[in-house]
Amino acid sequence: PSGGPHGIEPISPTASVFRCILRLADGLEISVGRPLMQTRVDRVAGEVTRAVVVTPVASIEVENPVELVTGDFIRVSADLVALKDDLSGAWKITPPPGWSINEPPPPVEHLHRGEHKTLDVHLQHSPEALDGPLHFAFSCSQGSSDRTMHVIEHPHILPQTWYSPADVRLVRLQMAAHSGTVGYVDGAGDDVGKALKLLGYDVVHIDPATASPPDLEKCGAIVTGIRAYNTVAALARLQPLLLAYVEKGGTLLVQYNTNGSDLVLDAKQIGPYPFVLTRDRVTVEEAPPTFLAPTHPLWTTPNKLGPADFEGWVQERGLYFAGELDPKYTALISWNDPGEKPLNGALIACDYGKGRFIY
Repeated sequence: PSGGPHGIEPISPTASVFRCILRLADGLEISVGRPLMQTRVDRVAGEVTRAVVVTPVASIEVENPVELVTGDFIRVSADLVALKDDLSGAWKITPPPGWSINEPPPPVEHLHRGEHKTLDVHLQHSPEALDGPLHFAFSCSQGSSDRTMHVIEHPHILPQTWYSPADVRLVRLQMAAHSGTVGYVDGAGDDVGKALKLLGYDVVHIDPATASPPDLEKCGAIVTGIRAYNTVAALARLQPLLLAYVEKGGTLLVQYNTNGSDLVLDAKQIGPYPFVLTRDRVTVEEAPPTFLAPTHPLWTTPNKLGPADFEGWVQERGLYFAGELDPKYTALISWNDPGEKPLNGALIACDYGKGRFIY
């Protein structure tokens, strides 16, 4: 929300604020605003006071905010959550140019407050279709909504209500994806596992505290989440099993970690051969990539990658690169900020036994 000296308020403003102005004899004015509040008694928490929130008639909650489309057709799901009783109305769905909806959505009839209705939309695209947002909207005689309602609630603050557009970004990918099972070790939090599912992989979550060699051998590849080696103590136990998995023919891809006191093992033990974790980074999102080993299989199989695959980058080009590489590693890419030396530790790989390790 806007407002305040820097354009941001510490809390979301409420829709109902009552104001009074006190004018003093010397001409000074004092303005006081008070939000409309509701107080109730909770059997556990006691007296609870909350701001009154004025909502739209419904909240539209999408299953995935981004859909990666690798074929001609895609199914997209959205839930309509009624925020009033006896909700009846119609959907309006607007796809990007070049996309068409196979069947018009059915009307919604007589939903109770809190009840939800799931809508499945089947789309297809033309060869000239553009990437872009699939926009959901709902309207009835009492109002309309094209937003998702979010509530942030913690014991130490008043609940905060905010809204985001009910959009699903459709992204076409002309790519080949090997079907199979990918093991995922959760890290500090990322959506890579979800993205792998969108690409058609079966993703199984590996528990580092209990996983055994047969559990790992079921996976065509294993990925560790961002900063997993900083946050998952049991990875110290799993690490020898992961390297044995690679040696027998598996593929292990380790996403970035930071070199600090919270590392669960020495950074030089993360890979089959030593390297260190640096604080090197490239901050310019548009920094052009240089392919150091353009014929390496990771650049050519099953998809040929090039500069266009690095367009649309968000935030930094990379950070916490690998350094002091053992000669058995191949550095695959380099880039740099303007006026600085090229850095080649953003993506490294090596063969180990019958398998491959990637950082």
